Amino acid sequence: MTSIPGSILIVAVNARHSHASHSARCLMAARGGEGVELLETDLDANPFQLAGDILGRKPGGVAFSVYLWNAPLVLGTLRILREVAPALRMLVGGPEITCDDRRWDDLAETVIGEGEAAFANWVEKVAGASCSRGNDVGAGCSPHYSETDLAHRTVYVESSRGCPFSCAYCSSCNTGLRLFPIEAVARELDALIQRGVRAFRFLDRSFNADEAHACRVLDLLLQREPGRFPVHLEFYPRRLGPAFRERLCAFPPGTLHIEAGVQTLNPVVASRVGRRANVDEALETLRFLQNDAAATLHADLIFGLPGEDLESFAAGFDRLVREVAPRETQVNLLKILPGTPLRRDAATLGLRHNPAPPYEVLSSDVLSFADLTRLQRFARCWEVTHNRQKFPDVCAALLARPSPFAAFDGLAAFIHNREGRLHALSAARWQALAEAFSSL
Repeated sequence: MTSIPGSILIVAVNARHSHASHSARCLMAARGGEGVELLETDLDANPFQLAGDILGRKPGGVAFSVYLWNAPLVLGTLRILREVAPALRMLVGGPEITCDDRRWDDLAETVIGEGEAAFANWVEKVAGASCSRGNDVGAGCSPHYSETDLAHRTVYVESSRGCPFSCAYCSSCNTGLRLFPIEAVARELDALIQRGVRAFRFLDRSFNADEAHACRVLDLLLQREPGRFPVHLEFYPRRLGPAFRERLCAFPPGTLHIEAGVQTLNPVVASRVGRRANVDEALETLRFLQNDAAATLHADLIFGLPGEDLESFAAGFDRLVREVAPRETQVNLLKILPGTPLRRDAATLGLRHNPAPPYEVLSSDVLSFADLTRLQRFARCWEVTHNRQKFPDVCAALLARPSPFAAFDGLAAFIHNREGRLHALSAARWQALAEAFSSL
C-alpha cells in the first residue's frame, strides 16, 4: 500500500496472519475508505518494530483496535510513540477499553463500545475534513475486505451486535441485542459471494438469541447454494424452536460449524454466573445439532468458575463427552475480564486473577492454584490427544474408560512426570507416551 502522509492510520494486530481484522475494516468502511489506511500485523511483531512501521507511514493520526490478545503489544507501542512522537493524535477502542481501566488515559483518546461513528467523528476532528461516503453504521458496515483477504484469510460477517444474556464473565454481558436489517445482511452476503468468498464466519455473539431473525438469515444462506460455503455460527445452548430446527436440518451435512458455549453443566454454578441452568435442555440441543442437523459441533467448557470444584467439573466434562461426544470440546481457564460483573465482584466471590492480560483466574473459592495448574495440563492433554484428531486409537481407548476425565487427567500427569512439560513434544513422542499410558 502506498502511504499517504497525513492520512489516518488504522492499526490492527491479529492473533495470527490468517485472521483479517473485521473491526479495522469496519472503521475503514465508516469513512468510505477516504483519508484512512490500514496497517495490519500479528503477534510476531514487537512494540519497537510496530512503532517504527507506524511512524514510517507519517500518519496524521493513529487508531488501534484493542483486544485481550494484543493489549500488551498495543500498550507497549503506544508508550514508545508517546515518547518519540508526543504530538501524534492516537485513539484506542475495542473490547479491552473499559470505563474502569486507566492504563490508556495518558497515552491515547478512548472509545468505549461500538466504534464506527466515534471513529468517523474523530477522523473529522483530526483531519479537519468531513466525508459523506461512509456506510450507515446503524445498519452495520460492509467491511473493506481485499481480494487477498477473500482468497486466503478468514473473513467475518455479522447479522447482529450485542447480547441479551447476562453471563457474568463475558464482556458482552447485557449489552443488548441489535439486529441488522435483513436487506443489509442479504446485500453483504451477495457482495461477498460475487467476490469469491470461501466461507461465512458469523461474529454474532449468540446467533440463536432471536430465532425469527436467525431463521431469516438461514433462509438467505439456503437460497445461495447451501453447502458451497461452510458457515460458522455461535450458539447459546438452549431449546430451539421447530422452524429453526427445520432450517438447520436443510443444510447439507457438514456445512454448519456450530460453537456452543456450554461452559458448565452444574446448574448451581451456572446460575451464579448468570447462565440458564437447564442442563437436560442444553444437552438435547447439542445432540440435535450434531446428529439431526449434521453440524460439526464445537462445545466450550470453562474451569475455574466460582463454586465449581474439581469433582463438579470432572462430572460435567464426563457427562458432555458421554452423552453428546462433540467433535471438539474446548476446555478453557476462566478469564476475569475488565468491565465484567465477575471482575467487579471478584473479591466477594473469592476469585484471584492475574492483573495482566489474559487475566487468568489464579484461585477460586473452591480451587487452589495447584488445582488450576492440574486442570490446565488436563486441558492441554485433551486438546492434543482428542481435539486435533491425530491419535484416534489411543483416544478411543481412553474414552472407553469409566471416566474420560480421569483417563485424560491421568495421561496428562503421566506425560508431565516423564517429560516435565506438555509443550514442545513431537507428535511421535506424544504418541509413544500416550500408547504407554493406555496400555497400563
